[in-house]
Amino acid sequence: MNENVGTEKERSAPDKDVQENAAIVEETDDEGKNTKQIVCINCSSKILPPSMGTFMELEFELVSFKGEKEIVKKFFKVEDMFHFDNLGFTNTVDNHKFLSCADCDLGPIGFHDLNTKLSYLAIDRVQKI
Repeated sequence: MNENVGTEKERSAPDKDVQENAAIVEETDDEGKNTKQIVCINCSSKILPPSMGTFMELEFELVSFKGEKEIVKKFFKVEDMFHFDNLGFTNTVDNHKFLSCADCDLGPIGFHDLNTKLSYLAIDRVQKI
């Protein structure tokens, strides 16, 4: 289910989609931390408080909500899994656990790398309020 955890690119790296990056810049501070509460797009359950995730780009294959594989590139990296509010973790698959909303089970909304102990929350699969 997983593929490559690609090279990390910090927030200052240029991107092809300028409008999308402009929206991300508005939702992050000077250090790339999320400035808004992150919630589930399905049930609005709180997932990640402000200032707990750092924007980064990497390529990782996740199954879409429709069941198709897709490459996701924009994430909030979370250093400690205890920074999350309501988050579920799947069984281990190839040294990764997949993240889901703990209240409605929507997922995967990201992944947890067992080697690095870092979690990555897919920006396009959550809502910022």
